[in-house]
Amino acid sequence: MTPASRIAAALLAVLLALPGQSAQAAIQTREENLAHPRGWSAIAGMDPRAVREVARTLPLSEVAVEDQPWCDRKAELEQTLRQDFGEARIATGTDGVTLWGSDLMGTWTVVFERPDATSCVIASGIGFSDATSPQVFFVKAGFNG
Repeated sequence: MTPASRIAAALLAVLLALPGQSAQAAIQTREENLAHPRGWSAIAGMDPRAVREVARTLPLSEVAVEDQPWCDRKAELEQTLRQDFGEARIATGTDGVTLWGSDLMGTWTVVFERPDATSCVIASGIGFSDATSPQVFFVKAGFNG
């Protein structure tokens, strides 16, 4: 399974698992998503700040022995975000955290960049717009920016 398909499958699973909602009720229009951006941790039930701490020592996903956030060489991860999701680097936050987003696709991704040229996805979501402050998405992911 490609990294892009893993992210897409995870996002679909989260949408389907929203409490008290059918899959059809969870689907919102682009305008609703832009007005109310949503995001999810790369590990269900874990705060993205805790995921960042875990990601500090994770192996690349291709050699992982258990389920983990997607970690890959920085260049590979960035290429996938650009090509498969149309995302671009939007802002750099604190402690190695960057925001990627696509106005066209409406998706956003928070990536933890390690000093060893490995990057890990720690949160992602929908409702991205270039017109919205990057701070909004950092806060949705549990970071101050």
